[in-house]
Amino acid sequence: MVLIGFHAVLSRLKTCPSSISEILISESRVDNRVNKVLETAKKNNVLVKKSSKNELEKISKNKKNNGCIAIASELERPNNLEEFFTLFSKQGLEYPPLVILDGITDPRNLGAIFRNVDATGFGGIIAPMDNSAPINDLVVRTSCGATDTVFYVRVKNLSRTIYQLQDLGYFVYGLASEAQNSLFSTNFAFPVAIVLGGEGKGLRKLTKDVCDELICVPMFGELESLNVSVASGVALFEIINQKMSIKRKTD
Repeated sequence: MVLIGFHAVLSRLKTCPSSISEILISESRVDNRVNKVLETAKKNNVLVKKSSKNELEKISKNKKNNGCIAIASELERPNNLEEFFTLFSKQGLEYPPLVILDGITDPRNLGAIFRNVDATGFGGIIAPMDNSAPINDLVVRTSCGATDTVFYVRVKNLSRTIYQLQDLGYFVYGLASEAQNSLFSTNFAFPVAIVLGGEGKGLRKLTKDVCDELICVPMFGELESLNVSVASGVALFEIINQKMSIKRKTD
């Protein structure tokens, strides 16, 4: 695969440098961002080459690359829920908060959600195999490399997966604009998974029915809802803020 842009390349250098075969940097760029890549690549024994603008555009298929790309192998991703939780166990994580996506098809929204998940320290993302955006170059770029840091699994049956999470002890909240209960008055002290619906249509009825509770981001202006990636950021930071407050009280 081709990693495009400084964020994606630096993220992979930090998380799995051995997966990078070479880094190509524009021969016309000499600045702090280039120096950071060169320094990090040298520490990890990764080959860096100077390339022309035309060569970079050809390899990145004319996508905006800011003068930096990397040729790398795909990272291993969990294939099912069992492997998903095995990865958490290896990191010493028990019942990490999770994000579940129900019909997120826009790669920019998916990339932004990855970035929000990384920023808040959520455990990972679960999405259905059907009717969801795959991880592609645009998702990687929009995530600023968070696709390398966030565990992601696609499942065959989303409702069945939610039931499995509930059996494990998770309380599953669905984020829906029509819900009566506010995100900010909800107790997130327990193991939490939050479900985000697709652009425009929101959560499917079947998904709503299997959630433990529906909650909303209260709106105080004239608009009825937020973009799903923005709403995810609001919700994830509220959940993490509560969990951090609980931890401070118990320490």
